[in-house]
Amino acid sequence: MLQDPIHVLVETLLVGYLVYLLMSNWQKEKRIKMKDRLTDQEIDSLLKEWKEHGRVPLEDPGAWGTKSEPAENNAYSKGGIVVHNSNGSKLIVSKSDMSITSVLNFATHDFLGLSCPDLKDDNNKADVVKEASVQALKKYGCGSCGPRGFYGTIDAHLDLENAFSKFTKTSSAILYSDGASCSASTVAAFANRGDLLVVDEGVYEALGTGINLSRANVKYFKHNDMEDLRRVLERIEATDQELGRKKNDQRRFIVVEGIYKNYGTICPLDELIKLKEEFCYRLILDDSFSFGVLGDTGRGALEHFGLKPMKHAEIICVSLENSMGSIGGITVGNEEVVDHQRLSGAGYCFSASLPPFLACAAQASLEFMENNSNVLTQLKDNVEYFYKRLESECQSKLMSVKA
Repeated sequence: MLQDPIHVLVETLLVGYLVYLLMSNWQKEKRIKMKDRLTDQEIDSLLKEWKEHGRVPLEDPGAWGTKSEPAENNAYSKGGIVVHNSNGSKLIVSKSDMSITSVLNFATHDFLGLSCPDLKDDNNKADVVKEASVQALKKYGCGSCGPRGFYGTIDAHLDLENAFSKFTKTSSAILYSDGASCSASTVAAFANRGDLLVVDEGVYEALGTGINLSRANVKYFKHNDMEDLRRVLERIEATDQELGRKKNDQRRFIVVEGIYKNYGTICPLDELIKLKEEFCYRLILDDSFSFGVLGDTGRGALEHFGLKPMKHAEIICVSLENSMGSIGGITVGNEEVVDHQRLSGAGYCFSASLPPFLACAAQASLEFMENNSNVLTQLKDNVEYFYKRLESECQSKLMSVKA
């Protein structure tokens, strides 16, 4: 090395250049951070504005006032719209003129109103779900202390699983602590690299996450288009014949929702099941938005079409965060489907289990829905009334525009 001073000089220059690049990048990042940092005067000004005016509503950009309209003269300073209480599907609000009124809450999926404080069963007993939650809190406390597979399983979880499997007429059920992770974990537990998923392109984000996590081969068909689904299945079949691949060489699933969250449309399961059986696929059905809504007894999309779980749909996911007015999710099916998830469902294995009082609330909601069919009838009447009024208003507006 010492006998070649030119080589030493080149290496020294390269090392020096690398040090220079590292230092210049560090200095550049530091200058950017210092440039974005607020001064003490700016911080004091922002704190003063916050103390005087609080949070500015998104719908009222002039709430802090302008030169032409001081803040004390605008609607925000007079109170605006204030939410005082929620009552299931209704919100109690007060307007700027201090009048109190009840409005429809479009930010809730509590379709059956089971979280209403004045909920009554056929025996006129009020606060059924709330009372079940309070009693569970007194008995178990709030948290569950760990994942289900370790020390987070409590009898309230097992009772809810048994109640759901009995209600849905399936062999078993598995409870997740979150509705979205229930759907995502279920899909990823059964489909892996090399498997095939045929998916409706309109599925919501939870199913989409599970599909991405599975790393399976994915084919999409147009939303609720059974002709396009047949085209996709036939193309897959033709590829199998070209490659000499048998149908049982890979696990294959069709993934759909009972009622699509992003569209509000009902999946035509009667037609889809025929294609599923013709081409030998399994069905993963997310019933999160159709459970408690469709069917004479609220059992979901399968009941709506006169179909049966485990026979026509092998894997069914249900969120407890909509019609059940609680938190969490449940997957029902046969014992093999459920037991497989107890070791392969990421949301089940690695997430803290559902607080027991939420499991008790969901079970109370399920029992209330089962014993009080009037809530299902009322929901269907409300949907029909809302749709007719909306259709009538749209027609009248259209007529007025044409006139």
